[in-house]
Amino acid sequence: MTTEPASLFTTTDYVVVVVYLLIVVVAGSWVGRGQKTVSEYFLAGRSMPWLVVSLSIVSTDLSAISYTGVPAWIWAKDLKYTMGIFLLPLVLLFILVTFISIFHRLRVFTTYEYLEHRFHPIARTVTSVLFLGQRGVWLATAIYAPSLALSTVSGFSMLRCILTLGALATLYTVLGGMKAVIWTDFVQFIVLAGGLAFMIVFLMSSFQWDASGVWQRAGELTGSVSGTPHTTMVDWTFDLGAEATVWSILFFLFFYNVGTLGTDQVIVQRYLTVDTFRGKAKAVMSGGIITIILVLALASLGLLLVVFYDKHPQLAAGITRPDMLVPHFVAYVLPVGVRGIILAALLAATMSSVDSALNAFATVGSMDLYRRWARDLSEAHLLRMGRLFTLVAGVLATLGAVFVSGMQSTVIETVGKLASTFIGPISGMFFLGVLTRRANTFGLLLGSFCGLTTSVLVAWTPISQEVNWMWTAPASSAVTFLVGYVASLLRPEAEPKEQEEPV
Repeated sequence: MTTEPASLFTTTDYVVVVVYLLIVVVAGSWVGRGQKTVSEYFLAGRSMPWLVVSLSIVSTDLSAISYTGVPAWIWAKDLKYTMGIFLLPLVLLFILVTFISIFHRLRVFTTYEYLEHRFHPIARTVTSVLFLGQRGVWLATAIYAPSLALSTVSGFSMLRCILTLGALATLYTVLGGMKAVIWTDFVQFIVLAGGLAFMIVFLMSSFQWDASGVWQRAGELTGSVSGTPHTTMVDWTFDLGAEATVWSILFFLFFYNVGTLGTDQVIVQRYLTVDTFRGKAKAVMSGGIITIILVLALASLGLLLVVFYDKHPQLAAGITRPDMLVPHFVAYVLPVGVRGIILAALLAATMSSVDSALNAFATVGSMDLYRRWARDLSEAHLLRMGRLFTLVAGVLATLGAVFVSGMQSTVIETVGKLASTFIGPISGMFFLGVLTRRANTFGLLLGSFCGLTTSVLVAWTPISQEVNWMWTAPASSAVTFLVGYVASLLRPEAEPKEQEEPV
């Protein structure tokens, strides 16, 4: 293996990437043809196989943000962030019992319909708007992450890469709807997992499969490769300002995963495409197991890259920011042709996330906002509006990616900080609905306002210098719930409406 920088993309690499993109766009448009109802367009007629849905969930949740971000975090910091992944099965069981069972019984189109059943139409509207804000910033980051990879390996400008990827993902999502999203996610999962496996095998073979030696050397280097002091693997201190302590990671990942996997329309919409509750349960739990395996594989890739670049410092000099780690390795180390396949894997991770979020955007915009307040609309009209909402969301997300490209923090930190601003209050609102019968609309709205204020204070004001960003979601969710509950007790409704029984 050469230790000198290899030439950038060749014709073969470009052909691989272009063919992959064409296949995804054409296949996604084709499988979604002939859709005539909003149920078909947004929920694939509630007829999808649970295994396909499970892999779609994994592909959506583990976007290029994870594909590039997890190794980058390990390069810049350590393994502490990834240890919280083992909390996932318990979180998923909690989600199944509390949220998915209710959504299944109500046969909702969106998760926010539940809040109208439980509280008032305004609760559905407020939460829908918060969701659009949360997934808007996430979508922008999801488009930016692979654009950085494509720009690094191709030499194209960042702006050109962002516009290209955003346009392609928007195109087949507009045409194919949810059925196109899920089936292309299924294919993209195979590409994503295959690319990850190849890089791990490639690196391990370069170390003569000396796993213990790699682990020992990575332990010496992790946290200091990028010039930061070495940190211990486990930090049990309850210091709100410290980064990635055991407590901040566990609390952050619990509330973040509840928010994304249990109440977020992007993920929950996949559960709703499976008709039976048993099928939904299989999709949820199998997706969690696969996610754990992939995150551990991404962490292994990060450790291998730390050791590899330590052995080749002249290559490491070309990495100017942690998020360049995987793209740089693809561009300068992997052989011709394989570079194209790995970049296709990065693009697969992006497409599977962006298409999902775009479809969820369209669902919430059409069903929770437009149809809810316009009323008496035909199926054909709603279908046209769904496609229009998808197009608008794609344009806005692409423009947002241009903004995110100017931020200097790691992609994991960027998306975690931005998304947590909204995830905490939304989770708190759902907790008020399913965990108590006393909460009412006044308390819900006041609690969500206080929770959102808490998010902004913790993440985006000088307080953030004293409180680590990982506490944003836990703190804002707790404030939303507590303020909402107390306010409901102080101002009870005279005649409370019939409510969904809490679990």
